[in-house]
Amino acid sequence: MLRLLAVGATAAATAAAAYALARRRVARPRVALVASTARQKLLAVAAATGCTVVGCKVPSLVAEQPTGLDETMRGAKNRLSQALATDEAAGADLAVAIESGLLRALSGDEETWVDVAVVIVRDLATGGEAMATSAGVQFPTAAVGEWAEAGAEGTVGEVLSENTGCDKHDPHAALTCARFPRAALLEQAVRVASATLYRSRVALPG
Repeated sequence: MLRLLAVGATAAATAAAAYALARRRVARPRVALVASTARQKLLAVAAATGCTVVGCKVPSLVAEQPTGLDETMRGAKNRLSQALATDEAAGADLAVAIESGLLRALSGDEETWVDVAVVIVRDLATGGEAMATSAGVQFPTAAVGEWAEAGAEGTVGEVLSENTGCDKHDPHAALTCARFPRAALLEQAVRVASATLYRSRVALPG
């Protein structure tokens, strides 16, 4: 009788373990839809969210090189709405849109240009949404001037690439001595936006 009970207990434990394993196998990994196919953006979202990322090529409907926070934010919002209209959105848990732009600051006669990215993260189950910006990286005023004099075609990153040989999609790495590549800056911004989006799940002090 004791032997039968022991066998039964072993069988029950084995069945429970098998059930738990099966549940882990069928659990679907979370998917983040990225409103771009740019490598730096995909790497940033994957690292920040831990999700499987799916990129989709969508237009920003703003200038290739946005200037000013308003245009940059509008580009991110346009990318998000365009991505949500794609077939890939149906299987996603999150949607992330990123748009980079140049911000101009004046101090007397001195002009300074800083590149920042606007990041929008949306939870597709709840519709909740949050926005953040990346840390800014100063772009050489001479390069911005050269870009403007050439008709403001393309991006300032392309001008920097032609002048220095850096990656036109990631001049940030060259400008920060490889300490802050673009993907790292974008990853931090995605983390900030995600933390803001899900702040209600965390007990805040005070």
